[in-house]
Amino acid sequence: MKRPSQLTQLLWDFYREDPQELQQLKLLGNCQVFRFWGSFCIRVQTPAMAQRIQDVIPLMEAPIQALRLAKRVKVLVGRRVVASYGLEAESEDSAVHQHQL
Repeated sequence: MKRPSQLTQLLWDFYREDPQELQQLKLLGNCQVFRFWGSFCIRVQTPAMAQRIQDVIPLMEAPIQALRLAKRVKVLVGRRVVASYGLEAESEDSAVHQHQL
């Protein structure tokens, strides 16, 4: 089993006191998580996994903003961006841009 990235571990540590939310984020262990030009990127292999990741993006927003890791979250299938979420500190809801698969 491959070791999760430091970014994945940071998200898991943020929710270590809340087992229910931590369990939802455990699927990040099957993804490649990295930062690139101000974006928090999550690369998956299948569109089904991309959808599961998109469902837990709201959980990831708080730690990404609190730790100032990125201004945007991108979900990629292979090298193709399938969703992009803007993280705004002032705004309650984030802007979501869906891309066609």
